[in-house]
Amino acid sequence: MLHHLLKRSLEIAPDRPILESRGAWTTAAELERMTARLASGLAAAGLEQGDRVALVLPNGLEAVACFLACFRMKLVVVSLDDEFHPLQIGYALGHSGAAMLIVSQACLRGLDEARVLEGVSRVIVVGDEPTTGGRRSFESLLGAERTLPSDVAENDCPAVMIYTSGTTSRPKGVVLSYGALSTGVQKYLARVTLTADDVALIVSPISQPLALRCQLLPTLWVGGRVSLLEHFSFAGYVEALRRPPAKTFLTLTPAALGQIMATADFRGCDFSGLRICLSGGDRVPPRLFETFEQVTGVSLTEQCGSTETGPYAMNPPFGRKKVGSIGLPAHGVLVAVVDEHGVDVPAGTVGDIRVSGPGIMDGYWNETALTRKTLKQGWVHTGDLGRFDEDGYLWFVGRKKDVIVRGFAYKIGPSEVEAALCEHPAVREACVIGVPDPTCGEAPHAYVILQPGMAATPDELRDFVAGRLAAFMVPAEVHVIAEIPSKGSGKIDRELLRMRAITAALIEQVPFFKNASSDFLRDLIPRLDARTFAPGDVLLYEGDVGDEMYFLTRGQVEVVRGTPAQRLTVLAPGSFFGELAILKDAPRAATVRALTDVEVYALRRDGVVELARQHADFDGYLQAAARRYESGLEPAGG
Repeated sequence: MLHHLLKRSLEIAPDRPILESRGAWTTAAELERMTARLASGLAAAGLEQGDRVALVLPNGLEAVACFLACFRMKLVVVSLDDEFHPLQIGYALGHSGAAMLIVSQACLRGLDEARVLEGVSRVIVVGDEPTTGGRRSFESLLGAERTLPSDVAENDCPAVMIYTSGTTSRPKGVVLSYGALSTGVQKYLARVTLTADDVALIVSPISQPLALRCQLLPTLWVGGRVSLLEHFSFAGYVEALRRPPAKTFLTLTPAALGQIMATADFRGCDFSGLRICLSGGDRVPPRLFETFEQVTGVSLTEQCGSTETGPYAMNPPFGRKKVGSIGLPAHGVLVAVVDEHGVDVPAGTVGDIRVSGPGIMDGYWNETALTRKTLKQGWVHTGDLGRFDEDGYLWFVGRKKDVIVRGFAYKIGPSEVEAALCEHPAVREACVIGVPDPTCGEAPHAYVILQPGMAATPDELRDFVAGRLAAFMVPAEVHVIAEIPSKGSGKIDRELLRMRAITAALIEQVPFFKNASSDFLRDLIPRLDARTFAPGDVLLYEGDVGDEMYFLTRGQVEVVRGTPAQRLTVLAPGSFFGELAILKDAPRAATVRALTDVEVYALRRDGVVELARQHADFDGYLQAAARRYESGLEPAGG
C-alpha cells in the first residue's frame, strides 16, 4: 500500500491537483514523477533497504515527496519535528544512526550553530540559497526517472521512526513497521469514511502521528486532495479555509481549535462542505463541542491515541457521540481497562488502559529495557487511566503520572476538575496539576484562560467547582493566565506547569526568568536543586572551585572577602551568585553566608555551561552580570 500510495489518484485523474503547498497545487502525475526522481536519487546516493533517512522539514511538497520516495525504496523515515530544539535533533540523528539528513535551510542554521551534524555524512538542504561545505541541494538529489525494484516491503520491516519530545527525558524513537502503517490506515478508513472527493486541510506537523496517520496517508490512499500549511497561524488557517476547493476534513488539537474558535474570522468562514473535524492529543473541553457545532453545523469528533498505538478510541464521526468520552475502541483495535494485576475491571471502574492491534509500534529504537516495560505480550501499556461505561464508550481520566494524590486516600483525575471549570461561562480552557503540599502531599492547582471580554476571580472559580465536585477535588489555588504552555505535539505541557508552580518564587523574582521563553524554562527547571540554609551557614567559600551557581528566592545572604572578612554587599531575593567562577573558570572570589533562613536553587556547572550554549540570551545575561562584578559595580559573590 505505502509503496504506491498515489495509485488511486493516478487511476482517477492523473492531471488533477491533489497537493497544495505554499499556495501552489501539484497534480497526481507531477507528484508521482517527483517521487520517482527522488527515489532514483536516493538509490544513486547509495542508500539501501533499512537505511535511515532523517527529515527535518516543515509541512510541504518536499516533505510529502520524501515520505513517498522512502516508502518506495523501503527506507526508514526518521521523522523529526522542525520545532524541536537543535540538541534534540542532534541526539535523534546520532541515536537513530541516520545515513542521510534532509533539512530545511531555516533549521540548518540552528543545527550548525549547535554543532550536531558532525556524524551525518549526507546532508541535503531544501531552500533557495546555495549550499556550502559539501552539502547538496534538494534539487540535485532528484535523479532521472528510472525503473526501480517494484517489490513491496515486508510488513515487519521498519517504515518510520517517530521521535517523541520529553520535558525531562531524552527523545524516544518509536518504530512503526510498514504493516502497522498500512493496516492502521485501512482500519482507520473503516471508521473515517473518506473518498476521492474529500479535501483535507493539514496544519499539524506531518512529522507527527496525528497528521501523518490520521490525515495525510488516509486521504492520499483514497485519492483525495490535501492542502498543507507549513505552520499554524490564525490568519494562515482562515485564509486556507477560504481558498477553494472547500475543505471537508479538518484535524486540530483542542488547544489550537479553542484558540481559533475565539476569532471572528473563523466564525465567518463557509463550512457548507465540511464533513469531519477530528480533535485529539488532549482532552477536548465540553463547551468546545457545542460552540463548534453552532459555528460550523458539524459535530466535533474526539479521538484518543499515542505515537506508540495510533488512534485507539474515537467517537463515531457519523454515529452516536458521547460528549466527554473518547468514544468506542477504534476499528480492529483491542482496548482493555485493567487493575494493577492486569485483570479487566467492570464498567464504571477506573483502571489502566492497554492497547493491542496490528497498528501498534514494534518498540523503541535501541531502548530494549523501555520497550519491555511498555510493550508486554503484544499489549502497549499506555500510562493512561480510563473507564468503560455500560455502552462500551471509553472515558479518559488522565495520565497515570498526572493523577493527584491528596492526603492518604484521595486520588483526583485532572480531567474531571478541568471539565467542571470549563462549565463556567467565563472559562475558555483549563488545566489542573498536582503541586507538592506540606500538609496533604499534593494539592490541585488550576490554570485557566478566560473567554475574551469576560472576567472571573480565582475565588469565584473555586466556589463554582465546590458546587459541583467533592471538597477534596476543589483546587487549592486558581491562576488566571494568558496562555497554557504546550509541547510540540500540541498537548498541554503539564510537567512544565508543575515545575513552574514549584519554582514560582524563582521565576517571579529573578528578572531574566520573568520573560524567559517556555523552551528555556523547560530546559532550566529540571536541572535546578532546591536547598535551604540556616543563619550563619556558608553557601560558598572564597577560593573554592566554581561548581555551582545559586538563585536566591528567600532570605538574605552577605558577600564577604578576605581575612578579616570584609562585607562587600548583602543580597536579597531575586539575586544570583556564583556565575563568575564558572564563566571565567576561576576560583570563587568571595564567601557567601546566610544572614537569615535562606532558600536557594542551585544550578550545577555543567547546567550553566549547557544552558548558556543553548540559549544566547541567557548567556548574555550571565556574561553581563559577570562583567559588572569584575568592574566592581555589582559584587555578587564570584
